[in-house]
Amino acid sequence: MKQKKLDTKQIIISGLALFAIFFGAGNLIFPPFLGLNSGKDWFLASLGFNLSDSLLILLGILALSFRSANLKSFAGKLSNSFGSILSLVCITLVGPLLSIPRTGATTYEVALSPFYPNINKILFSFLFFALVYILTINGSKVVDRVGKYLTPTLLIILAILIIKGIFYPDVVLESTAGNKFSAGFIEGYQTMDSLGPIFLTGIILEDLKNKGISEKNDLIRATIYSGLIAVFGLVIVYTGLTYVGAKSIAFADPDLNRTSLLIAISENLLGRNVQIALSLVVGFACLSTAIGLVSAFASIFAENFKKLSYRFFVRLGVVISFVLSILGVDKIMEISIPILLFVYPIVISLYILNLIDRGNISPLAYKISIGAVALVSFADALSALGFSNNFYVNGINKLPMADAGFAFVFVFLISLIFGLLISKNQKGIE
Repeated sequence: MKQKKLDTKQIIISGLALFAIFFGAGNLIFPPFLGLNSGKDWFLASLGFNLSDSLLILLGILALSFRSANLKSFAGKLSNSFGSILSLVCITLVGPLLSIPRTGATTYEVALSPFYPNINKILFSFLFFALVYILTINGSKVVDRVGKYLTPTLLIILAILIIKGIFYPDVVLESTAGNKFSAGFIEGYQTMDSLGPIFLTGIILEDLKNKGISEKNDLIRATIYSGLIAVFGLVIVYTGLTYVGAKSIAFADPDLNRTSLLIAISENLLGRNVQIALSLVVGFACLSTAIGLVSAFASIFAENFKKLSYRFFVRLGVVISFVLSILGVDKIMEISIPILLFVYPIVISLYILNLIDRGNISPLAYKISIGAVALVSFADALSALGFSNNFYVNGINKLPMADAGFAFVFVFLISLIFGLLISKNQKGIE
């Protein structure tokens, strides 16, 4: 295939497609809740949220692009199998363990229960995931075709909601306790978007190659430009929703959970008819997301465990998702927090190492820095589980930046420098 020059129109199309991949309907419940609980400091909270969601998506895609989406190259300095294991962990988290169950629970809580509160949750979840199973197994193109209209429709409704929220009568916003930047950063973990590049970058690069872009430098540039477009879109939507959430204090109960708050905002700002439209679009978008994630989960696991079929892993993913979805959005998130507090710092550190590594960072430095970060993130996970009153966790909590939840950043920098110095000394001795 003849090498093509970077085409502005193709880059824009790729950027919008990338935006659609990461802009999940389930993510709508996070920014408004963050805004409501941040009050006057909503922008600081939104900044933290966008850094751990939008910016990390871009950094992740770039880090994997530099390695041509080769997981062995990406994490090979830790071990030959670490990249594959990390990919399986991430698709399990983004798949049947957390995100897929949340699509079913969100559909029930946002799209159905406000209008039909007496419908049994277990029955609905069963029907939802039965449909997911049928459409995934049969490879139906119906959802793909409908999906082309879902994201634009959802964005139009959200634009109306955000504009109405901006022009809503002025509300006196008050400061609330706590580090809002840190709260926003941790809330951004819940979207799990930033774990996506580990198993999605290969698909993105393949799409660009199919468009005639084959040179590595051109691929990286195209990825950067497409990523910037996607990130810009995500930042606008999430920042707008956070601001609307902050102003919702005028009519919303501060004790509302995430899904109830989104419903209250749509009721007050959109009116009944548009609220129904939003609920339907969110429901179909969640269905589409569930199908895509089940398929990705089954494909990746079938590729790694060849003795078991794609259909087996589809069934496994659907069954796990169905069982967990019954718990509801809040309970799923409660389960997810300690897991994400452990995994995210490791993934973030790996992204940064790959972005700065030009062949000058030794395997030893990788192992020391990632190992040190894992020790810190494990302490944060234990604390989230309620095991905070012990020598180990108390010791980690005394580290610089621990109060804000960023002890892992300090430890990463110090351990990387330490690892580089040891590597340099070893080379000198040799």
